[in-house]
Amino acid sequence: MTQPDQPVPTRQKSGLKHLLFMTLLGLLGYSMLSNSAWAQNPSPQNLLTLYSLAKQNDPTFRAAASQLQADLETENQAFSALLPNINFGARIEKQDNTYDAFGMSIDASRNPGTYSLVLNQALFRPQAWETYKQSQLSGEVAKLSFQQAEQELVLRLTRAYFDLLTAQDDLASIRDQKTAITEQLALAKANFEVGSATVTDQQEAQARFDLAVAQELAAQNQLAQRKLQLETIVGMSVDELATLAPTTQLKAPTPNTAEAWAEQARNNNLKAQQARLAKLIAKGESNKAKYGHLPTLDLTAQMVETEQQIFDGNSGRPFDLGVDSTTIGLVMNIPIFSGGGTQSQVRQQAALLEKAMNNVELAGRNATQAAKSAFLGVQTSLAQVKALETALDSSELALQSNKTAYEVGIRINVDVLNAQQQFNATQRDLSKAKYTSLINMLELQAVAGQLNAETVQQINQLLVQ
Repeated sequence: MTQPDQPVPTRQKSGLKHLLFMTLLGLLGYSMLSNSAWAQNPSPQNLLTLYSLAKQNDPTFRAAASQLQADLETENQAFSALLPNINFGARIEKQDNTYDAFGMSIDASRNPGTYSLVLNQALFRPQAWETYKQSQLSGEVAKLSFQQAEQELVLRLTRAYFDLLTAQDDLASIRDQKTAITEQLALAKANFEVGSATVTDQQEAQARFDLAVAQELAAQNQLAQRKLQLETIVGMSVDELATLAPTTQLKAPTPNTAEAWAEQARNNNLKAQQARLAKLIAKGESNKAKYGHLPTLDLTAQMVETEQQIFDGNSGRPFDLGVDSTTIGLVMNIPIFSGGGTQSQVRQQAALLEKAMNNVELAGRNATQAAKSAFLGVQTSLAQVKALETALDSSELALQSNKTAYEVGIRINVDVLNAQQQFNATQRDLSKAKYTSLINMLELQAVAGQLNAETVQQINQLLVQ
């Protein structure tokens, strides 16, 4: 006979509730631990992210941005000299007057006032127009100066970024070498105990281990210093950085000739462009000096309201009289003789214009030389990368061969340690050579006036999380 369903005992219900509660508590705890672990180990920061932070927080760059805003106001100030100038004036006085007439003394106190509205408009002032054109050129110089500050920020940031990566690689290389030395030290001790190795192998491994400990401390200090340099630029704490993949293959610059980059630098180098604009500004100064011989013509208009007090002889009383006057006219000034000052200024500005022309030539030559030098640096660093890649393969093969030979008794412990040290040093030098190549490429683009945020994004694509 089928028994009816029995109710679950109270104690069993309590156990199920407890199990459910513990399960939920465990899931909640796992979620909290996962969130905490994520907070403690955020995703690595890459070059593009730090560049955005540096543009917001770097004091040098922010000062350059403020300077640009200040320099651009020069054009507005120069243009204001070509617009009407209107001034309002008011004068109110307290007067105590006494009139003697017909044997009588009359006291009269009053508050007379004078109100004026004056307008001046320059009609012919060639120097003012030249100053306005110069201000426009000065604005272009300010923009180029700010663009140069952007390039310098990119270079400072990338150098600090790759310097920190280099310090990390140095520390990692020393620790890898320390680990290998520890293994060799343990192996040397074991072989010495069984009589298959001499005490010299053990002492040599111990000496290498002690040296690695000292080098590790120095590398840790260098890493802390490089981290502070990068944090000073970005204005915040820097933890883990995206690194350059070991398999990254660097490409040669395009175009791949020194003359092509030299030509681009002569035309687009920021300092060369500023020098050419400075020559135009100096030419404007020369024109202004010549304009000192020319007359000036201004339009002036004036409205004046004046309160006057007149004594009436018939009534024997003073009374107030308001006088309104309006004046419109042209004012011309013709310079005749200035003691030779104008001629002296003309000669002075002619000499400064010649100086500016020489500065243009100098800036062009400097840009050309810098471009060729930077291109040579890129070529040399890329060739060094290729050589070190080959050397790394050879060092790895030599290390494996020495380990095998040591195991069969052909090589001694010192040979293995030297091979390990050479492999680690080559691996470290290869990474550093790649960083140097990237920085050299950025410097080449900066000389040619092509370094910008897009370049930072291209470099950032080579970095891996």
